[in-house]
Amino acid sequence: MKILVTHINPHLDDIACIWLFKKFHPDFKDAKLEFISASREAGVLSEQSESKDKVFVGTGGGRFDEHKEGLDTCAGTLVYEYLKEKNYIPADEITRKALDKLTQWNLLVDTGKAPDSQFDEFSVQAFIRSRDNSSQTSGKSVELGMEILERILKVLKRREQSIKDWEKRIEFQTKFGKSFAVISETVDREFCRQQGGNLFLMYNPKYHSVQFFTPSFEIDLKPIYEKVKALDPGATWFLHQSHHMVICGSSSAPDSKPTKLSFEELIEAAKSV
Repeated sequence: MKILVTHINPHLDDIACIWLFKKFHPDFKDAKLEFISASREAGVLSEQSESKDKVFVGTGGGRFDEHKEGLDTCAGTLVYEYLKEKNYIPADEITRKALDKLTQWNLLVDTGKAPDSQFDEFSVQAFIRSRDNSSQTSGKSVELGMEILERILKVLKRREQSIKDWEKRIEFQTKFGKSFAVISETVDREFCRQQGGNLFLMYNPKYHSVQFFTPSFEIDLKPIYEKVKALDPGATWFLHQSHHMVICGSSSAPDSKPTKLSFEELIEAAKSV
């Protein structure tokens, strides 16, 4: 039985170590967790019991304990670099870039170099630590933290895929100003807001869904709604109450009737209003 050991009431960094080991190291997928005191005395004792089957992270004075003289890093980074050395980290570009960003974020948080907002009452590290010294609550903190990290990784992978998809965007002019159209399963409104345009057309081939979006509070997309509604009245078109979005189908509305208009026809619709 493989065992991962960290200190009671673990930090985000310690939980990241456990998540990385259990997710990517084939021998530690079902590893048991143990929690010890973070005191120096406990660390000295743990050095004597560490082995290939019992690994200490973020404490214990071993390979994955950053609390040693001359180290300017964190335990999560030490574990990540080790897993890369062993070729346990997937080599595909999207996953690797996402993990690089996640690990760098964790490093900034653990070393206190992240923006102040990362340490407020609504931050990840604020609500994963129970401030309780029991093994039971520490275990719950690890479970919650691992689920959060899993979701963060998915978000970062989506971001990397969006960057690749955006390279194939189509730029055109409409009466609204600088406009873009893109086919992607991952590009969303948050991504578009950062691209500096006035109008965005997103077509998701997975759900055959369409979304026209403007980040500008000065633009009203009702003319686009009226245009596509006239061109394809059988589709389930929806004009958001803000008038900043025109939507047809989404993962949240699987019963919507998709549009028959092609990607090119949707672009021409936006141009013609």
